[in-house]
Amino acid sequence: MSRKLTFRLAGLLLLLTVPALSQDFSADLVRQKPQNGPTTKVFVSGDKVRFEVAGQKTSSFAVINVAQRTSTMVLPDTKSYVVSPPGHLASSIPLFHIDDPENACNSWEKSMQNPGTCKKVGDDNVNGRAAVKYTGALENGDTGSAWIDSKLHFAIKWEGEKSTVELQNIQEGPQDAKLFEIPSDYQKLDTAAAHRSAKRMAKPPTKPMPPK
Repeated sequence: MSRKLTFRLAGLLLLLTVPALSQDFSADLVRQKPQNGPTTKVFVSGDKVRFEVAGQKTSSFAVINVAQRTSTMVLPDTKSYVVSPPGHLASSIPLFHIDDPENACNSWEKSMQNPGTCKKVGDDNVNGRAAVKYTGALENGDTGSAWIDSKLHFAIKWEGEKSTVELQNIQEGPQDAKLFEIPSDYQKLDTAAAHRSAKRMAKPPTKPMPPK
């Protein structure tokens, strides 16, 4: 599994909603459309979110800071990491705070810069959890629906025109702070260096020339 795919999967977290008083938890992010996509493990603590794709050949994970609107790709194999510029999340992931699941439209429209497009559908249920369903438009104009968990203050399901993702196996409780930290001995790479590193690791090994 490539790092590029890991960042792309971050785009599936289209309506992560992490208010200052959210409930910490972990869960499995499951792609339902298109099917057979990889499962991503998600950890949430305050305004920080970590996700990692299961079964990657090259280990990596991403940490998103909602308050600072940054994302960091961490590459344990090379002891390095890449940080997106403030205000620019990888894959243009729109993340925003939701203080009240019953009144999420203002936050949605402000984040998506699409005023007047959000609509509260009403109370609903996702895998036995109470949620509030909303519909609205994204920054690119695509429409979709989000289910905001009434207790977690977090979108536990997102259904867009091309994809549907859902949080399953939700386990509420404090998360280890180390999950969201970058080890002090890791080297920070710029974007260009990260691309070069990814190409080197993706390049197949050179086969020895057969004897003449």
